[in-house]
Amino acid sequence: MKITKRLEKIAKLVDEGKKVIDIGTDHGLVPLYLAKNEISKEILATDISKKSLQKLEEKLDDNLKQIIKTKVCDGLNDIEIKDNQIAIIAGMGAVTIIEIISNNIEKIRKLDYVICEGNIGNEKLRKFLNENSFFIDKDFLIKDGRKHYDIIRFKNGKDRKLSLGEIYFGKFIYQDFNPLLKNRLEQIYKKNIKFKENIEKFSENKQGLDLIEERLQAIEEVKNYEDKRCN
Repeated sequence: MKITKRLEKIAKLVDEGKKVIDIGTDHGLVPLYLAKNEISKEILATDISKKSLQKLEEKLDDNLKQIIKTKVCDGLNDIEIKDNQIAIIAGMGAVTIIEIISNNIEKIRKLDYVICEGNIGNEKLRKFLNENSFFIDKDFLIKDGRKHYDIIRFKNGKDRKLSLGEIYFGKFIYQDFNPLLKNRLEQIYKKNIKFKENIEKFSENKQGLDLIEERLQAIEEVKNYEDKRCN
């Protein structure tokens, strides 16, 4: 079956034979891909929306029903963790992902690993993981259509302290520099310089300047590293 590049990259991080919980599955494209490609033989697709799950259930034939089960629930609430099991949390904001992890953090620690793709605010997710004894073992940037996506895989375990640049742009940017990152840095830099100028000129409330300065500092860190690497 054909799925987007983003979802395919997520699915390909699942090791063959793992039991999978797809949290916030929406239309269930990742479970369908995993099942049809025989990557996983036991998948639980969950969502807080019964209507979304019904759209997945309508696509299940008798064979797929043996592999994919569905459950209306919020995060990992009312789910028992099994051996050899992983979770996928994708297609939502990083703050929502953090809430899902926080609400059932001990269950998350029991999983073999978790694959996340937050559509906004991934620096918050990396910082949360780094401060709460989770180890990031995969962290990379892709482009699907006109949008950039950060895909992160983590598991229970203490990690080294990440720098500000790594928090914002990925744990492995200084080991495996991604050519997509250069344009992304320029886009974020220009956007935040404009935000900063507008706040300073037109807003009495300077709230937000600290966050903008932090982003600019993270960009500067990465650019300085690249300048040294090239010289």
